[in-house]
Amino acid sequence: MINILVAEDEEILRVSLINKLVKYWPQTVSITSVSSGSEALKMLNELKPDIAFLDIQMGDISGIDVVKQTHHCCHVVFVTAYDKYAIQAFDAGAIDYLLKPYSDTRLKECIERVNVRLSSVPLNLKQLLLNVNSAGEQFIKRLKIQIGNKIWLIPVEDIICLKASGRYVKVLTKEREALVRMPLKNLCEQLDPDIFWQVHRSTVMNVAHLDYVKNIDHEQIQAYMNNMKDPVAISRSFSHLFRNLSSD
Repeated sequence: MINILVAEDEEILRVSLINKLVKYWPQTVSITSVSSGSEALKMLNELKPDIAFLDIQMGDISGIDVVKQTHHCCHVVFVTAYDKYAIQAFDAGAIDYLLKPYSDTRLKECIERVNVRLSSVPLNLKQLLLNVNSAGEQFIKRLKIQIGNKIWLIPVEDIICLKASGRYVKVLTKEREALVRMPLKNLCEQLDPDIFWQVHRSTVMNVAHLDYVKNIDHEQIQAYMNNMKDPVAISRSFSHLFRNLSSD
């Protein structure tokens, strides 16, 4: 059972979202709905849902402030008619940002994204969303990538793999590939090493997306990643990381 909180001050939109979540979510869900930010904050702390769909402008307390004030950490999707809050939303730990009026297709994509996160994010979810590792170090929450005149703010959790390409880094996610104008070494210094493992001189992988590893021969190991066609080669220098994971 997946527990969901929906906070939306417009009744028509609130009821519409609830009906669509019930219709399109592949698992059994339990949905609680509220119509204000203060109610959302109360329900987050009391019910501790797995996912929260929060409107941003709700009068008394904004959806972003709700996330900042709650003691409960869950997957958050912001639903709003304004694109100007996107950066604040991702800074608050959002995994998606639905811009009203959104299509059914867009909502289905959001549901798929949340389901992937539910199945792949490690147990230390709070640490991951806050980007604070066990040593108390803070790391970036999102990465800006640009393709042509389009810019995406990619949550670092969505990155499957990073590959050096000269003075650039190729960033691979389920949805796209793009180059970031930064050396791999500099980018890695901004990422949590507990999650992003360097496995080759030119390759860093996100272990949250690891499916399995396989021995090719006595010296070579390959890692197979979820939502990535080609395996990742593990160099001998880093093979010790997978010694207890690899199989024949």
